[in-house]
Amino acid sequence: MGPQAVGQWWLLVMLGGAANSGLLDWSRNNRIEVNVPWVPSSTESRCYDELGCLNLTKDWYHLIYRPFNVFPLPRQTIDTKFILYTRLNPTEGQILRATDDPGIEKSNFDPKKQTKFIIHGFIDTPLSSWVKEMRLELLKNSDWNVVVVDWAGGSLPLYTQATANTRLVGLELAFFINHLKNKYQLDPKDVHLIGHSLGAHTAGYAGQNVPGLGRITGLDPAEPYFQGMPSEVRLDPGDAHLVDVIHTDGTSIFLLGYGMVEPCGHLDFYPNNGKEQPGCDISENPLPLTVIREGIEEASRVLLACSHVRAVKFFIESINTQCPYLAHRCPSYQHFLQGKCFSCGPNGTNCAFMGLHTTRGLLPPGAKFFVQTGKEPPFCRRHYRVTVELARPPRAETWVQGFMRVSLHSDQGKIRDLDLTPNGYEKLEHGTSRSFVVSHIEEIGTVTRVEVYWEYDMNVLQPRSICFLWCNDHLYVSSVRVSASKILNSREKRAVDVVSKLCSPGHRGYADIASRSTALFLDNCRSD
Repeated sequence: MGPQAVGQWWLLVMLGGAANSGLLDWSRNNRIEVNVPWVPSSTESRCYDELGCLNLTKDWYHLIYRPFNVFPLPRQTIDTKFILYTRLNPTEGQILRATDDPGIEKSNFDPKKQTKFIIHGFIDTPLSSWVKEMRLELLKNSDWNVVVVDWAGGSLPLYTQATANTRLVGLELAFFINHLKNKYQLDPKDVHLIGHSLGAHTAGYAGQNVPGLGRITGLDPAEPYFQGMPSEVRLDPGDAHLVDVIHTDGTSIFLLGYGMVEPCGHLDFYPNNGKEQPGCDISENPLPLTVIREGIEEASRVLLACSHVRAVKFFIESINTQCPYLAHRCPSYQHFLQGKCFSCGPNGTNCAFMGLHTTRGLLPPGAKFFVQTGKEPPFCRRHYRVTVELARPPRAETWVQGFMRVSLHSDQGKIRDLDLTPNGYEKLEHGTSRSFVVSHIEEIGTVTRVEVYWEYDMNVLQPRSICFLWCNDHLYVSSVRVSASKILNSREKRAVDVVSKLCSPGHRGYADIASRSTALFLDNCRSD
């Protein structure tokens, strides 16, 4: 989507809100009627039969974040449907309605089983390939009730109107769940709402009206009209016992990001810093090749909303994968990459599983978790923290700068050429230690051998880094520590830290690594 297209989209959003709010009103006469929509004169209210009423107060307005508000379209226009799939009918859905008890009783719905609701987002429908893939993976995992929420009649442009429609869809969903609770003894704690984009906030609106709701998973909740707004306007931790959120497109909407970056759950996951995702650069996935491999629908997603949809792909993969999607609690992604938050702690409380198998634990709302992924399926990766202990012999320079790679070996396998400096050279000070977090698709167990490659970098813009005859470009390393998190039992959701310390086989107590050379480290360190 180019800048012109984005401008047109944003214009549709603004004009959609303006036209519906009365800011621009040409319907009655030729003059423009001017209102100030972000300063309502009084609370507006509209009721929807047995569903209840919706109010528009000044809490729903913000000069920048949410300047326009309208009421939802009529119920019959949105025409919200609930389509049930079970292991008895995995491909042919059964339409359920709160007003049709005979239909519910004839269906395969079982109130004793857990119920998963899938809620699509803006300009999306239940026919999207990801909706089908998610429900099939859920049914493959367990014998659940899987219900697809169809609100395609209200998810189409204009965006301002679609955001308003989510409030009514939320009321419809809450009324339906409460009816199943009151009539068929469905326990709300066994209900899990899974919403993407606008669907995430729709789940939040439903949760506000379902006491004791078990869980909401927000898959990259939409940013425009929600970020920066009060909790009642958007998804928030008060909407369910567990609210977990996966952020994948948190760049500003003005820079083509569609998702929220601010925390809005008990556990907020930020894969790859929660912004542009690996593999979403169009140069890495040429559109013609994507069309051939994935079809036109997937190619359009890659072109328009690759990072935004990646949260959906992560969640789908998490359902049945053997890779645990282990994320680490940390104040920032930079701290995570520097290995400052790598330990899961004695009880594993500093780590959490992203996706279906996450649990709330004892963490306070707003806990941020970071994780790295691959750029193509399977996305899940294993994390390793490599800590390089630098020696400082008399002939060593105070600092050097350059690039490092490591190869890890164990009895179970090996990982070659992990890049410790993917973003450019690192400045390393002898006599200190540096940690780097890297990821790989393989898990190789306890590391028994490490190869460290070093290459000095001279930068003409930094005269002190220029090294010829009068300086020493060698790197001196006393030991290497490799840490990984071992999953004790994926069902118990526990992880423990496994650390290997490796030293140079020489007798000097350190390895002298010349530029563009490799040194070997073995697990034969003498006791400290």
